[in-house]
Amino acid sequence: MSRVVWGLNPVLELLKSQPDKVEEIWLAAAGLRGRRFRVLELARSLEIPVRVVRDFHPPKVPAEARTQGVVAYLREFAYASLDELEERLTRSPAPLVVFLDELTDPQNVGSLIRSAEVFGAHGVVIPKHRAAGVTPTVIKASAGAVFHLPVVRVVNLRQAIRRLREAGLAVYGLSADAEREIPEVDLTGPVGLVVGSEGRGLREGVRRECDELIRIPMRGKIGSLNAAVAGAVALYEVLRQRVLKDTR
Repeated sequence: MSRVVWGLNPVLELLKSQPDKVEEIWLAAAGLRGRRFRVLELARSLEIPVRVVRDFHPPKVPAEARTQGVVAYLREFAYASLDELEERLTRSPAPLVVFLDELTDPQNVGSLIRSAEVFGAHGVVIPKHRAAGVTPTVIKASAGAVFHLPVVRVVNLRQAIRRLREAGLAVYGLSADAEREIPEVDLTGPVGLVVGSEGRGLREGVRRECDELIRIPMRGKIGSLNAAVAGAVALYEVLRQRVLKDTR
């Protein structure tokens, strides 16, 4: 079963990083220039079939999708395995993994994967059940980051956290009721960050798997952040500490 990716950035990133996953490209004939023409050139250089269509209504794409006149059809999304991620972590002195605990909003999942890639994470782990997987909406929201970062899908998130913690990660769960604020914690070593769901936050069992719960400093009247924003803030703090350490 093919999946669909739409939008200029996601399709370009897909062609650059995983062209072997692409079955076919559809392009709108109108306005075929700039980055859209770059998609055409790149796809043809990779010998990927391209359809340039005047009446642009690609199948399997929602009517409301903002395609920018670019759609790619690809084979089923290839999740990484936990073994592959663990092996990758051994190659870094300070690996960083993001765990998403039952996030169901694909926009939030895509945004978090994008932030994870931008701020230097080595992988993202998501649960198979009661959570958004890598869908076309997630791919679009990630701006193609899913093609540059291993995304692991597991049946039991608690076991995955436990396994990577035993492999050396210090795992911190984001929670508004935590005692310590993020800047108080040394995040320069091997770190796992756990972001809870949009409504209830971290599940109790997942909280118990964390080495510590930490919170984002807030000084306003609203006491919480969107899950994707909270994750991005935490990831930035990890990078900030590591850059500061490297410059000393």
